[in-house]
Amino acid sequence: MDKKSQKDEQRRIAENQVEASRSEHNSKHKRTGITLNVLIILVGLAIVGVLWLVFFLTADDSKEPTETKPKTEQTQKADEAKKDDTKPKETEKPKETTEKSDDPNVSQVIKKDWKPVGTEQKGDHVNSYEMKSQDWEEKVNAFSKATGIDKGDMTIWYVGRGEDPATQSIGTVTTKSDPDTAFRVYITWIDGEGWKPTKVEELKTNDKKN
Repeated sequence: MDKKSQKDEQRRIAENQVEASRSEHNSKHKRTGITLNVLIILVGLAIVGVLWLVFFLTADDSKEPTETKPKTEQTQKADEAKKDDTKPKETEKPKETTEKSDDPNVSQVIKKDWKPVGTEQKGDHVNSYEMKSQDWEEKVNAFSKATGIDKGDMTIWYVGRGEDPATQSIGTVTTKSDPDTAFRVYITWIDGEGWKPTKVEELKTNDKKN
């Protein structure tokens, strides 16, 4: 083989080696690119999976109903006692009881634990029956409280002394519109607190009308 042929052969071999090296480099580059793409996809899927899992667990926790335990009888009584304690004592209505009477003109006797109506009087109390006196005005307040009749709608038929003339009085009252439905009211003086209703008798007929 002449020198020229040898040079051409060497050149082809060198070119083949370069081409093979270039092909191998390109192949490695492609494999690296594919591997990176696969890793990126896997990481993305992992992130999506973690986010979905966190969201699912959070949503599941928020939907879980709060367990409500039934109240026992003792717990209910305790709750009711607390509610009763929070009510202002002065707004509690006194318990009403009714009784029969030996008086043939009394249909029923009404009793409550009424509170005194209060007083503006100072010093020693004097049981007064003067219609313009402070004591008389406070008697009327006690009659109104015991019967539920407003003072502006009340007709006073009689006011007299009770068993203890110094501390007790009795009044017979009706509404202005119904003078036949009469109430006999018993009141007692409490020092510093005023007149306190003690008993109301509902009358069958107004015995002070005639």
